[in-house]
Amino acid sequence: MAVITVKALQALTSQDNGRRISMGESLYGSVRAAKDGGISVHVVWRYKIGGKVRQTAIGTWKESGGKSLKELREIKNQLATDKANGKDPIADKKADRLKKQADQIEAKQAQVNRLQELAAKDARITVKTLFELWKRTDLRKRQDRGSEALRAFDRDVFPLIGDVAAADVTKAHIQRIIDTMLARDVKRMTERVFSDLRQLFGFAIDRDYIGADPTARIKKHKIGGSIERDRVLSEAELTDLLSKLSTSGLVESSQSALLIQLATIARIGEVLGAKWQDVDFDRRTWTLPNTKNGKAHKVHLNDMALSQFEVLRQLTGLTSWVFPATRLDGPVCPKTVTKQVADRQRGDGEPMSGRSKQTDSLALAGGQWRPHDLRRTGATLMAELGVLPDVIERCLNHTEQSKVKRIYQRPQYEAPMREAWQRLGDRLALLDNKLGNLVTLARVA
Repeated sequence: MAVITVKALQALTSQDNGRRISMGESLYGSVRAAKDGGISVHVVWRYKIGGKVRQTAIGTWKESGGKSLKELREIKNQLATDKANGKDPIADKKADRLKKQADQIEAKQAQVNRLQELAAKDARITVKTLFELWKRTDLRKRQDRGSEALRAFDRDVFPLIGDVAAADVTKAHIQRIIDTMLARDVKRMTERVFSDLRQLFGFAIDRDYIGADPTARIKKHKIGGSIERDRVLSEAELTDLLSKLSTSGLVESSQSALLIQLATIARIGEVLGAKWQDVDFDRRTWTLPNTKNGKAHKVHLNDMALSQFEVLRQLTGLTSWVFPATRLDGPVCPKTVTKQVADRQRGDGEPMSGRSKQTDSLALAGGQWRPHDLRRTGATLMAELGVLPDVIERCLNHTEQSKVKRIYQRPQYEAPMREAWQRLGDRLALLDNKLGNLVTLARVA
């Protein structure tokens, strides 16, 4: 059988497309013509083994970009040598293919194992690392971006379980934190830390870092629970307070904050977080864009509240905040006034270092009071002045339970709310003037 030459292959044209040619030395080719006129020949080698004729592909000839005729013959000669040594080229090729498939499966399994190891490693993150993840996602939505929670955890949680794997934390760990804090007589702080721990481990469960919540079987009420305060200042106490403020040692801005809270029944944190852009002196309104219930709240400013904003405008009107922090980059800490008020009711005559020496300058006959009690006192005074409960609730910016009322009846309350704040302001003005013939209002039970 004649052996084909390179020139014979080069002489093939598109008219030879599909033609099968003998190339000699048991080599056979199938001619393929491409759309651009290029010619290729797919070459196989036929051989006998065990009395059977078999063939195996050894490559494709192309004048450019394929195997040369010499290379094809060298491949065929190597296969013939292997066959002479007892190897079956087809069986070897199949074995190679199976080996490649096995290698691919093993590589894939190795990758799966590595991912599982990484997942297991993530699942073993420490409490401190878990807190950082929680802080970057959920805690940043808080008004203080989680700074208060971080301070509490740095003091009471991380020293005990910060380096413990979150998945290994047990009820006993949580109980130890609670017991350690309660031993310092900080029940309210203990409740806050426990609440944050519950949220932290809820976050971990949602992301499959842990399988069980170690706080689940601890009931908050067993920690002690918050005792609901019901302190309401009497009118005699209000008169006493209004007379004491100017000589209490409180800075003027803190005095104004307490008077604004009393006259608007807003939360002390909302008062201290006020911005000048939200105070409209012409319309006598103060808008609280971000409140506890997530809704904007508009307050009508009675004379007492308006006069205090006017005092503050002389002090801080050139800044963005009504009560700016020292660096003027935000409001003062919401606990500032509360601490100042507490300092002036200790009554032990032993001033603490760096704290007010006037330890009883704000003491009242009815006992200890806090700024939040002024909010409750103002609401009670409104009730005594004949303001309807629904109107008081809206002045307090409490959420209406009925969705229909929330949506459709809000506008109709604006006038009664304005009147309620005005009545409150007028009554406070009378108490501040200390009129001798002032009749004390009957206290609503």
